[in-house]
Amino acid sequence: METSRYTLPLLLVNIQTLFAVKNLRSILGANNLPLDTKPDQRVNPNQVVRIPIHCSCSNGTGVSNRDIEYTIKKDDTLYLVATEVFGGLVAYQKIADMNKIPDPSKIDVGQKFWIPLPCSCDKLKDEDVVHYAHVVKQGSSLGEIAAQFGTDNTTLAQLNGISGDAQLLADYPLNVPLKACSSSVRNDSLDAPLLLSNNSYAFTANTCIKCSCDASKNWTLSCEPSSQVKPSNSTWATCPPSRCEGAEGLFLGNTTTTSTSSSCGPRTCAYAGYSKQTIFTVLTPTCPDSASPGSGNYASTFSPRFSFVMVLIQCALLCLYLL
Repeated sequence: METSRYTLPLLLVNIQTLFAVKNLRSILGANNLPLDTKPDQRVNPNQVVRIPIHCSCSNGTGVSNRDIEYTIKKDDTLYLVATEVFGGLVAYQKIADMNKIPDPSKIDVGQKFWIPLPCSCDKLKDEDVVHYAHVVKQGSSLGEIAAQFGTDNTTLAQLNGISGDAQLLADYPLNVPLKACSSSVRNDSLDAPLLLSNNSYAFTANTCIKCSCDASKNWTLSCEPSSQVKPSNSTWATCPPSRCEGAEGLFLGNTTTTSTSSSCGPRTCAYAGYSKQTIFTVLTPTCPDSASPGSGNYASTFSPRFSFVMVLIQCALLCLYLL
């Protein structure tokens, strides 16, 4: 691919700006990078970067937000913007359609267009998953992609509405589902559904809580109070307490050594979401003799609010983006 129009190197802050990611820590968490990683860190050639984008999900349909916009520069074409600047994640015809551009060949320097990135809210076998938009390389097969992301050919084909490799198009995005850690986040929480894939983390509850997903921890979301970031909500002077209701002296992330119930073993104070006033917690697992209305393990489900979708880019596709 011709890349001589742009200037190296690509920095993390360039990616953040291009994809309108509000906080750099969102990119750091998606890629499991240290929180003290600098914005001017270079992205190496052919390095894969995961970028979280907002997706508005309602009734099983996903629509990417209008957060991501691009301003046309000299010598730009919609095809170049789609294939080089955004690495093939969106077709130029889609940009034209969504922005009601009658003639894609007639655009002017300074025009600003919404970039409608791929977005999905589909469940997989009734389970929530993290969706990744993966740009297919020339010569790739469903089997190779499935093996890379830990899924199978049939699932990829069905999710993308294709029958096999013959319909796999190079330089076009493929919807790849990744298993998400199970959580106790309530359906009425402001961050529901909170979906993280393996080897990733995210800050939530106005950055008062840090949650991470690690397959080695039984695919269960692990959350703890954040000690590195102040509340992002100006209405919270400090982070609300994260004491577990019904368990005196037990705080978020703590685990009991014994249980007063013969039917339960050790129990953990798990994150269950947040509201404008408080942080929710719940003891897990829920014991039969301790269940009560409004308590228990609130499994996350898609709802008519913002979710996150990941897009994968390679520096080879984006390295030459000029801010």
